Amino acid sequence: MPTRQIAFFLVAIASPCALLVVLTLRMLVQDGELADKRIADERRRIAVDVRQALLARVESLRILALATSDAAAPELPADVALVARVEAGRVVLPWETAVLMASRTPDDPRVREMIRAGEQREFIARQFNDAATAYQRAADVARHPLHRASAQLLAARALVKAGREGEARQIATAILRLQADVVDDQAIPLVVYAARLLSDRRHAVVEDAQPILEHLRRVVSSRAIGPAALYMARDVTRQLVPTVPALEPQIAEIGRLVDQRARDIEQSLEFRSDFSNLGLPAARVAGEPLWISYGPNAATWLVTLSPATDVPVVVAIRAEPVLTAVGTGFGVAVGSSPQGEPLTPTFPGLTASLPPQALAKLSAETRRQRPFYLAALALVVSVALVGTYLFWRDVRREARLAEMRSQFVASVSHELKTPLTAIRMFAETLLMRRSTPADVQQEYLETIVNESERLTRLLNNVLDFSNIESGTKAYRLEPHSLADAVRAAAKAIHYPFAQQGFQLHVAIDEDVPAVAADPDAIEQAVLNLLSNAMKYSGDARAVDLQLTQHGDRAVIRVTDHGIGIPVAEQSRIFDKFYRVRDAGTERIAGTGLGLTLVDHVARGHGGTVVVQSAPGQGSTFALELPLLPATAAVPSTTALIVGRGE
Repeated sequence: MPTRQIAFFLVAIASPCALLVVLTLRMLVQDGELADKRIADERRRIAVDVRQALLARVESLRILALATSDAAAPELPADVALVARVEAGRVVLPWETAVLMASRTPDDPRVREMIRAGEQREFIARQFNDAATAYQRAADVARHPLHRASAQLLAARALVKAGREGEARQIATAILRLQADVVDDQAIPLVVYAARLLSDRRHAVVEDAQPILEHLRRVVSSRAIGPAALYMARDVTRQLVPTVPALEPQIAEIGRLVDQRARDIEQSLEFRSDFSNLGLPAARVAGEPLWISYGPNAATWLVTLSPATDVPVVVAIRAEPVLTAVGTGFGVAVGSSPQGEPLTPTFPGLTASLPPQALAKLSAETRRQRPFYLAALALVVSVALVGTYLFWRDVRREARLAEMRSQFVASVSHELKTPLTAIRMFAETLLMRRSTPADVQQEYLETIVNESERLTRLLNNVLDFSNIESGTKAYRLEPHSLADAVRAAAKAIHYPFAQQGFQLHVAIDEDVPAVAADPDAIEQAVLNLLSNAMKYSGDARAVDLQLTQHGDRAVIRVTDHGIGIPVAEQSRIFDKFYRVRDAGTERIAGTGLGLTLVDHVARGHGGTVVVQSAPGQGSTFALELPLLPATAAVPSTTALIVGRGE
């Protein structure tokens, strides 16, 4: 690699490009730092705004939940998942309070005795009408709403068994209007029992099912509903689907509400178990209440311990609807986020961030100069890469040409030296005028003539290549029969083949139409192919020369059975000076011009040269030339074998 070229490249291209790259990268880094600072400031501002809006929202829900947590308003506000008292460090769930209140209901001995008498008539005597009468008497004398409604449900059950479904329906319909907090000792509202009794009728209609669904919705929304009551309500809604298909959308809506409440109940049980480990204080952080995140991402709660009452009360709000309502124009997520800003100290575990579109817009506004810097950097890098490539290609080309010239000079010198040595040796022998037999003298003279012809072919190749390189090589294309050119080439190569023990099998289709050709050029091309076949035949001593017609083309094929050509090399063998380099060709002399001239002759005649070869299986070169329009004739092939001694 020339030192002068390297120095010029470093001074003129590499050094300025490297300096520009360093300066551009530095400006990009500074621009990025300023953009990151502005985005961080915007994120902090958004976090403050979101925290205030979210705090206002959850505090209003907390106050509303505390205001409606008494028995007079048993339904929970929207988005409130749990309101529960904390007693002795333990969370008391709402349905547990309802069970406790039901267990404290004062017992009425008269009602208990009447119900027991009714059960004997219903289950033992199978007197359903008398059982219904006994249950109804118990309901009439009962003073507590729970006892009265329980007795009425028993009476409705007995009436159904007695076949008096109309009267049972009237009783069940009246019980549907009870409050949801009227529950038995399993925390199941009596309204659910009445709904199940009504939904069990085989001929229910929309008018019958509509009140059931309305009251079930009220029960499911109750703060005091427990797991058993919830699943019983879901079974009732599912039982109504095949009976009244017209109400399927409303039933599906209640089913979704049931699923939501079921998730709330399951999470309430987990929260009660984890409460002691959460460290939730009934205190204010920086003057604001503390709201912690609890539960999986899909059902996260925002939980606080309200200090506004004598007994601590836990209020849990579903995070998803609240965050969706508050997060208009930006994103609020549970957990940490690379692009988010924590909403501490009020909401640990929550982050607020700009949506991707707004963040991209802010980033684009902050980094307006970045495209210019990147374009300049791309231009500099492109110039450096193009310069490097051109420099590398130029140096590589010069090195390759120098190597090819050296090989060419050595090959031509060797090729010239061999025939000149033979000519001089035999000429000097004849000049000595020794008494040699006439046949020996004839052999010497034939050798001198053939070596002279070989020398002439070599010089013609060099001259033709020179003309091709200078663009002055031209062919005189006239109608000619290729058979004459093929025979002339076979005759010219006869002596070298015979000297080295080769047999040349010539097959000529005499009926091949004429082509527009330069006979001397065609003969020279065929001689080059035959010379290559002789050089690369290895131990084989047979070469085939054929002239045939294939469609609208005349084809001259030269086939040897020698060392062959690797597939990877076949696309380069027609390049000037190129020779396959391997152990089998190292000692074979050649200039690397023969196939280049053959390819040029083929293209000069409007044809092509095609090679088929495989290592160890010989090679076939086909010179294909277009035919002149002529009348087709029946082909008659003649074969000629030219061998040693012929």
